[in-house]
Amino acid sequence: MVRQARSQARRDALLRATVEVAAEQGTAGITHRSVTEKAGLPLATVSYFFDSITDLAREAITHAVNEDAQQLTALAADLTELKSTPDEIASAFAASVAPRWPDTPALFEAYLAAARREDLRETIAESLETARSVAVAAASAAGAPAAKDLAPALVALAHGFALHGLAVPSQVETDDIRRAARTLFIGHLVENGLVDEAVALANAALG
Repeated sequence: MVRQARSQARRDALLRATVEVAAEQGTAGITHRSVTEKAGLPLATVSYFFDSITDLAREAITHAVNEDAQQLTALAADLTELKSTPDEIASAFAASVAPRWPDTPALFEAYLAAARREDLRETIAESLETARSVAVAAASAAGAPAAKDLAPALVALAHGFALHGLAVPSQVETDDIRRAARTLFIGHLVENGLVDEAVALANAALG
């Protein structure tokens, strides 16, 4: 039992180290040496648990994406229970997309990898669907008339800010995300014929 637990701990350490290497060096930097040095394990450890470095990279990326999906699913459940103003929902949504090291850089690396590797696309597609479910929950709670239509744009907006925040942290503020989400929401209201509600929201922001 102790030996099994130790073995699982080493395997988990490899997966986490792979995510950290991907965040720091990109997926191209995932090698036997870089991962085992990061994990503090012997060089041969990767071969003991995985058939190849490619298998390790694929499982580590899948593991990281699934962990992110679990956090987003929990957020979606919380947002579903709320009935708040668009600004309050935007604040919660903005906080959820704040870059987390190393998970967020590794997640974007996974997106880029999926552009070149079909074996990762299903996992990334599931991740995007989960992110959109959070956006649907947030938009619905804020009173969006067609939340599913708005969700893809909200997710793209959030990912864009998260990516910019990773590149130049000082240039992205939570207020920026909140204002952008509000503007998108106002446009959505107008598109769905709720002009008075859109004007009221815009006036509230100015006031």
